[in-house]
Amino acid sequence: MQRKTRFSKKPLNYYLMRVNRASVWITLVLMIVFVGTGYALTRPNLIYSLSSGLIDYQTALYLHTTLDVPLLSLLLLHIMIEIKFSLMRWGFKNQRLLNVLILLLSFTILALILQIDGARA
Repeated sequence: MQRKTRFSKKPLNYYLMRVNRASVWITLVLMIVFVGTGYALTRPNLIYSLSSGLIDYQTALYLHTTLDVPLLSLLLLHIMIEIKFSLMRWGFKNQRLLNVLILLLSFTILALILQIDGARA
């Protein structure tokens, strides 16, 4: 007979679903800021007046160029988790192999994102 402990182990997929939900909301906020600051670069006077002087051209440029890597990283996280769950629904049985493949693909794409961002700087 198994004893239930206070700290029962929850499966990895439970935590992945929680991380996925959080990443979606954070990505949404970052995307709104990213699009807003991008628009502020093309129409600085309009955004400056709409934001009551809070966002000028330099602030918009700084935010827009700083948020690209976090935004792409969170988007990558969300996409990879969804790919894992989709492959599970489609009948992929080997969980360890699936996790390794998703991690390898994620790190490869993240390395490319960081390399492109570093080359731009």
